[in-house]
Amino acid sequence: MTNSRALVTGASTGLGEQFSHLFAADGIDIAITSSPRSAVRLEKLAETLRTRYGVGVQTISIDLATPGAAAQLYDAVTVEAPIDYLVNNAAFGIVGIPLQQYAQGDLSRMVQVNVTALAELTEACVRDMVARGSGRILNVSSISGYVVPHGVECGYAASKAFVVSFSECLAQDLRGTGVTCTHLAPGPTRTEFFDTAGLTDTRRLEPMMMDAAPVARAGYEAMMAGKPACIPGVANKLMRAMMRFAPSRRFTALASGMAVRR
Repeated sequence: MTNSRALVTGASTGLGEQFSHLFAADGIDIAITSSPRSAVRLEKLAETLRTRYGVGVQTISIDLATPGAAAQLYDAVTVEAPIDYLVNNAAFGIVGIPLQQYAQGDLSRMVQVNVTALAELTEACVRDMVARGSGRILNVSSISGYVVPHGVECGYAASKAFVVSFSECLAQDLRGTGVTCTHLAPGPTRTEFFDTAGLTDTRRLEPMMMDAAPVARAGYEAMMAGKPACIPGVANKLMRAMMRFAPSRRFTALASGMAVRR
């Protein structure tokens, strides 16, 4: 891993922060990003990583909800050095309400961050990685991407279903190239996600909740091992399996929506 470099999006908190520590602990220089509103927290994390692990850290504050932002981010990062590890972690959700109650423009912003920016950044980096014959990609999906239809989580679950399919297909395309793609499909995780998604009462999700550190560790190790997918936690694995035997679409939507309805 000497002289290697990683890019982690959405790094200021939660899983992104944990991924950043994992790379830095392995001596990998890192570029970390966040939206401009989290710039102060991102700089504090960068200083911690530099001090604790002695690695090089580049910080970029950029709003990935803006069309063209992924290309700008790629240019800003690769001007310093190539990317050997890409973690597409940046995302946000709207949960607990039906699509018709979204604020105007929120769905477009969510798709831009969760789908378009992820795909564009992956496409840009994977070309370089394949040309070099090495590289690792980790896309953070979600167990909700397997739940179809997901109650009152329409836009977010659909965006994560894209990440699941995109990552699984890319993993096959990359066979024999020296580059791998992994997707991490966590269930409910103790991060700031639900606060920003508008769900303040998460008690119904508590039986499935996992801490961010073991979730990130599972995804990191799966990526390093070149595995195509990682579903951390027994409850999440069980949910994935149960989707094959759901008695009806209506049942699936009602059961999944109960836990996140506001």
